[in-house]
Amino acid sequence: MDKPVRRPSKARDARQSRTPFLEALKAYVASNPAPFDVPNHKMGGFDNEFLDYVGRQVYACDVNAPIGMDSLLRPRSVIKEAEALCAECFGADHCLFMVNGTTGGILTELVGVLHPKDKIILPRNVHKSIINGLILSGAVPIFVQPDIDPLTGIANGVPVEAYRQAVAENPDAKAIFVINPTYFGICSNLKEIAELAHSNGMLAIADEAHGTHLYFDHHLPLGALQAGFDLTACSMHKTGGSLTQSSLVLSKGKRVDWERVKNVFTMMTSTSPSPILMASIDAARKRMYFEGEALLERSKAMASRARSELVKIPGISVLDESYLTRDGRCALDPTRLVINVSGLGITGFDAYRELKRESNVQLELGEINCCLALFGIGSTDEQVARLIEGFRKLSAAHYGTRQPLRFPRFNPAFPDLVVRPRVAFNAPTKIVPLKEAAGEISAEAIMVYPPGIPFLIPGERVTADSIKELRFYVRHGGVVMSDTTPETIKVIDRSQWFMSSDLDYDF
Repeated sequence: MDKPVRRPSKARDARQSRTPFLEALKAYVASNPAPFDVPNHKMGGFDNEFLDYVGRQVYACDVNAPIGMDSLLRPRSVIKEAEALCAECFGADHCLFMVNGTTGGILTELVGVLHPKDKIILPRNVHKSIINGLILSGAVPIFVQPDIDPLTGIANGVPVEAYRQAVAENPDAKAIFVINPTYFGICSNLKEIAELAHSNGMLAIADEAHGTHLYFDHHLPLGALQAGFDLTACSMHKTGGSLTQSSLVLSKGKRVDWERVKNVFTMMTSTSPSPILMASIDAARKRMYFEGEALLERSKAMASRARSELVKIPGISVLDESYLTRDGRCALDPTRLVINVSGLGITGFDAYRELKRESNVQLELGEINCCLALFGIGSTDEQVARLIEGFRKLSAAHYGTRQPLRFPRFNPAFPDLVVRPRVAFNAPTKIVPLKEAAGEISAEAIMVYPPGIPFLIPGERVTADSIKELRFYVRHGGVVMSDTTPETIKVIDRSQWFMSSDLDYDF
């Protein structure tokens, strides 16, 4: 299994000390130009409440591709150099700076490599952005079952054997897609999955929204490119230290048509990209290249210390390596803690809200019976102490006052896909009460956010189990995202629609 391994640290390349885009931005601002271009605040000449709060320098840096600053859509100078340095830093051949998050990166990946009716093998516990990529590309998803914890409902990685079976049944598939690590920090057997894809003439593609840091500490599990994948999208902002909304698309090898990916990128990104976001990538890449391993070792030490204290608190348990009992649970990201609070007789949603209200501790998310705490390169000892004390207060308030919550065993099955997501998205629709929707075909994606994994996606048959589970989350405080309301659903209006018997139907 793809356990954490000791990979030799690379010799440091002095070229990585350059931050070409940030250097160009600083030089441009220092030149004090007379700005007769957009944006209209003219480098901070427009006083307002936000400027007073963040400072004039932020506005001065908010310029829009002036002379000397290059173009993100067709880079020839400082952006080209910055992207090349970033590619080298990650061991990639190519890199694109994303200013609309890893959502934009995943859309670029999927539309960049898939054509309408191409098959792609992927886990069903995908983020909404991947469903949108299927809609835009017109691809046919071949869903494989992730390992699902029946006690918590958490979806882990996909066993290699499940991918192997899907490949055998769909030898004409274009690609295998993997989420690594999952939102809850579970890593997959990436090496075997990459070998499976390539030996069958398929691409290996990854969603590494939560895995940027894996490339900077050789004690951590492998990153996708290190394991042999062809294409990945990484949230530099989530675990790499750049500003929110800044991400990367990275490619390695010759299997991907990089020119097509770049062309799709120009369709998916803004023609007015934020230089502040791009500069933050440039600066974060430099620091992580030279100091990432030391910073991450410190983060892991903090997480380890918190884990050892939290498990002493009555009613609290924390996921650890004893959870890694089978394929689909190959390794655990030690920088995030999955904290089970059901022993307190409250839900993870309750704990999430109460910790913020009573202790001013902001967690990443609450789930039915657990919370997720992320430890990053910017975490401090004082913050860790507040996290531990917050859970102590939570336990003191609830432990022993009520019975531990018992949740239903979660159904590990997902609804059947009846038509391609793009077909369902474009079909005539109607709104029906959720309680009456069993048997209908969903025309929308419904999910609890975070993490944004859909209960239903466009094209799936609504089942009694999916209705029951969704209403369970609503009743216990989950934040439901849908096109309608928590009690209704948008479905295909079959009275107005000719439905083919297979996935080949299109408009």
